Amino acid sequence: MKKRILILGSSSFSGASTVDYLLSRGFYKVFGTYRKKKNKFYLPYKFNKNFKKFKEFKIDLLNNPNHLVNLIEKIKPQIIIDFASICMVNESWRNSDTFFKINVSSKTKILEELSRSKFLEKYIYISTPEIFGSSNKFIAENSTFFNPQTPYATSKLSFELLLKNYQSFFNFPLIISRFSNFYGPGQPLHRLIPKLLACVKIKKKFPLEGDGKSKRNFIYAYDFCNGIEKLIKKGKVGKTYHFSGNSFHTVTDVINKVCDLKSYNFKKLVKKIKGRVGQDLIYKLGSRKSRQELKWRPIYTLKMGLEEIITYHNKYIKNISNKDLMYRDNQLK
Repeated sequence: MKKRILILGSSSFSGASTVDYLLSRGFYKVFGTYRKKKNKFYLPYKFNKNFKKFKEFKIDLLNNPNHLVNLIEKIKPQIIIDFASICMVNESWRNSDTFFKINVSSKTKILEELSRSKFLEKYIYISTPEIFGSSNKFIAENSTFFNPQTPYATSKLSFELLLKNYQSFFNFPLIISRFSNFYGPGQPLHRLIPKLLACVKIKKKFPLEGDGKSKRNFIYAYDFCNGIEKLIKKGKVGKTYHFSGNSFHTVTDVINKVCDLKSYNFKKLVKKIKGRVGQDLIYKLGSRKSRQELKWRPIYTLKMGLEEIITYHNKYIKNISNKDLMYRDNQLK
C-alpha cells in the first residue's frame, strides 16, 4: 500500500517541487494544502502529467485551523512535510507580525492535535540555516548556537523550538531538516537565478544588493527532493539533518556564470543598490548525518543546474513584464 504523505505549503516552489518528485516515484499517495495560489510563472509544473494524480486543498490556517485538523483526521497521513511558511527575508522587517502569525501561530492548533494522533509516523519540518546567522565554520546538526538576524529567521526558529518542546514531552515524531539555497525549474521570478535570466531576457538591470560578496551553497531541485525522500525512508525521529554541498559561490559568481552561459555582458546587466538589513555573509551547514546515515550526496553542480534552468526558461517562460519581477511585494496580501 502506498504511504500517505501530506505536504503543507504545496503551492510553494519547494513544496510543489517535492510533490512533483514524489508523484513521479510512484510509491506515495500525495496530498497538499495551500494558502494562496501563485502567479503564472511561479509553478509551471501544471504541464506535468503527474499532477493529475494530486489532491490539493485550500486551507486558511490563520482564520480556520480546524479545517486542517479535520482534513488530517480524514486523510490520516503517515508523513507530514511542513513547507508552510512565508520565506521572504527582506519583507519580514516591514511585516514581522504577519510572519509570526503564519510561520508560528497558525500552526499551533494542529500541533496540539497531532501530538495526540496515533497514525503520524514522521513530521518533517523544513527549517532554514538563517537561524544560525552568518558563520565561516561548518555548523553541526546538533548545534544550539542560534543567532537569527531577521524577523523571518526568528519566526522559523520560534516554531522549530516549539516543535522540539512537543517532541521532548509528548514524543512528537519530529524530524528537522535544514537545506542550503534551493533552486530549480519553476522557481519564482523574484528569486536570484530566475530573476537574472528574466533581466537578461527583457534587457532590464539586475539590482545587485551590496557588494555581491555574500556566499551561498546552491542545491538543485533533484538533489533537494532526493534529500526529502531520504528523510521519508531513512530519517530518524528526534534527529536534525543538514543538506549542503561543499562548493560556495558569491552572488557575483552566479551572475558571471549566467552571463557566460547567456553570452551577456556583466556591466550591462548589473546595477548596484543598498544591501539588505541583517543580510548574512555565508551559511555553512555541516551535513555529516545526511551523508552517513541517509547516504545523501548532491549530484548537480551549479553549472549543470543553470543549464537545465536556462533550457526550461527557453521553453516555458515567454512574456515577462516588470510586474512579474515585482510579484513578491504582493505575496503578503
